[in-house]
Amino acid sequence: MFYINVKPFVYAIAGLITVWVYANQSIAVAEEASNTAFFLEVRERVESLKNFNDKFYGTAPKAGQSSDTYLLSRIDFGLTHQVNEYLAAKFSLQDARVFGWGFKDEDWRNREFGNMINNPQADQMELGESWLEFKHDQISLKLGRQPIAFGNKRVFGPGAWKNSGKWRWDAAKFTYTIEKNWVSAFYGRAMLHDPDEFSLSHHHGFRATGGYGHFELNDSLTIEPMLVTKENNISLDYAKKDIYYYGTRLLFKKAGWLVDATYLQQSGDTTKLTGGETKADAQGANLDIQYRINPKWMLSTTYGFASGDDKSTSNNEQFDGVYGAFDKYYGRMNLMAWSNLHDYGLLVNYRPTRDIELEMEYHQFYADDVKDTWLAYKNGLTASSKHYGNEIDLVATYNFDKRLEFMAGLGVFMPGDAIQQAVAAKQANLTDTTAYSGFFQVIYHLDF
Repeated sequence: MFYINVKPFVYAIAGLITVWVYANQSIAVAEEASNTAFFLEVRERVESLKNFNDKFYGTAPKAGQSSDTYLLSRIDFGLTHQVNEYLAAKFSLQDARVFGWGFKDEDWRNREFGNMINNPQADQMELGESWLEFKHDQISLKLGRQPIAFGNKRVFGPGAWKNSGKWRWDAAKFTYTIEKNWVSAFYGRAMLHDPDEFSLSHHHGFRATGGYGHFELNDSLTIEPMLVTKENNISLDYAKKDIYYYGTRLLFKKAGWLVDATYLQQSGDTTKLTGGETKADAQGANLDIQYRINPKWMLSTTYGFASGDDKSTSNNEQFDGVYGAFDKYYGRMNLMAWSNLHDYGLLVNYRPTRDIELEMEYHQFYADDVKDTWLAYKNGLTASSKHYGNEIDLVATYNFDKRLEFMAGLGVFMPGDAIQQAVAAKQANLTDTTAYSGFFQVIYHLDF
């Protein structure tokens, strides 16, 4: 029998009612309550996958179900408080759960982080975004649990599409601003998601130190240089990882056109468990070109590149996506990530009204090195072709009002020659069946 533990929901709802009553009473009797804002966000999403899952492509997965329909539920609630002119604070809790999913927590043990569970969909009653922030004139300093997201979020993003959230940091971030220009520097450790352990009682994932700048050279051209590290020494696969990335994003806007280009170099080294080092020498790049025909219609093309590892060399040429989002950019079905990839895409965006948005995407995916890891599925392909396949996505968004948003999407992925050849070569846990996905999401946000 399928059993749902309702106690945490009861406690959460009771707590929210108490907070709501207290907030309204306080606002009615004390002007000071205007310094405090309470918030609640509920996100409910049904996903349905056919002929693939989060770990394997096809109808013969080693773990999980080949076709799966499940409910993702995420509740965030908390408060922000303006202590004085210079100091603000935020405290929140997040409860992320998945119902009817074909995976267990044990399926998400991660050798890179000491075999700890890092579940992308579930993390129950966990500390959410919680920080102190000091602002004075041109400087700000934020300390605590926070997202670190810059630019278009390809390199630094919250990864919030997965239910528990991919990139959330316990960090210190310093920002210096001069008019429209700014530069940020940060140090942080990435949170991991074990549903049975509170995050303050277990170790983190990657450590990162970095900087990001934003400089508007004129009304049309913006440059955003960046530098960041990726460090880890708790892996069961290597003794130490010490990687760094450096590069630049260029943004050009003029007369309805938008050109967005990013280039990153990945360097550093990984120390093996047996001693010795493997040097990193990888590259990642993106080029997006958009043209807004009129207020309703926009056309876009996208090209994404990430190098794959050539096994015949001593270096590691696999680009690994840094700390960015991937569900938004490399097809909505999350079959691809910014690693070992050539992505050629066409997007059409239509807004019939201010509150309705329709988007169609078409992608052709190729490996840079087909024998290297297909990162979304952690295995290479036994094939001569580099063509992973093609994907078509349709997504519709409706903002009912400021509090309520509806979103729905459909996707289809048609396997290319690389997958078909690997299946013909009897590669395990892989079939070349066309895959489908669909989702329906509701977000309710309340501030009081």
